Amino acid sequence: MLNIAKLIPSEGKFYTFLQQLSSEAHTASLHLKTFVESTDPAARTEAGAAITSCKAQAKTISAEVTKELCISFVTPFDREDIQNICGHLYRITKTIEKVREHMDMYQMKDAIELARQVEVILLEADGMQIMVDALIKGGKAQQIIEKAKLLDELENKGDAILSDLLVTLIREAPDTKQLLLRKDIYDLLERVIDGYRDAAGVALQIALKYN
Repeated sequence: MLNIAKLIPSEGKFYTFLQQLSSEAHTASLHLKTFVESTDPAARTEAGAAITSCKAQAKTISAEVTKELCISFVTPFDREDIQNICGHLYRITKTIEKVREHMDMYQMKDAIELARQVEVILLEADGMQIMVDALIKGGKAQQIIEKAKLLDELENKGDAILSDLLVTLIREAPDTKQLLLRKDIYDLLERVIDGYRDAAGVALQIALKYN
C-alpha cells in the first residue's frame, strides 16, 4: 500500500525552528549575565551587541515558523502549540533585548542586585534546553514533567526575589527617578522568568498529549 505520509514534506523543520529559538534564548541569557555583571566596558558592549543579534535571529526564525505553519500539511504537534511555544521563546529573547536597551538608555552600570534574577533565568534556560531536546527526540515525557516542575519552582523563586528587590529599592532608592528606573528593569527581568515558565507549560502540554 502506498504510504501517503512519505510523499508529504518532512516535519523536521519545526523541530529545527524550536531548537534554534531555544538556543537563541539560552545564548541571550548567557550574554545578559555578562552585560549585567561585567565591570569591563568592552565586555559589556560586546555582550550587549550579542544580545541584539540573538533577538534579530529569533525574530527571523519566528517569522519562518509562522510562514511554514501556513503552508505545511504535516506538523509534529498541534499548530497552536507550535506557535505558542515558539512565540514564548521569541518573546524571551525580545525581552532580554529590552533589558539591554533600557539599561543603556538609563546608563545603568551599577546594578549588581540584578544578578539574583539573572541566575534564575540561566537555570530556566538550561532547563528549557533539556525540555526542547526531549520533545524533539520523543519518549521522554517524565523528563519534561520534571523540568516543567523545576521551571515553575524557579518562577516562584523569581517572584520572591522581585519582592525582596522592591522592598530594598523602596527603602534605599535615593530619589523617585531611580526607584522608577530600577523597578522597570526588575519588571522586565521578571517577564523573562515568567516567559520561561510559560514556554515550559506549553512543552508539558505537548508531552502529555503525545505521550
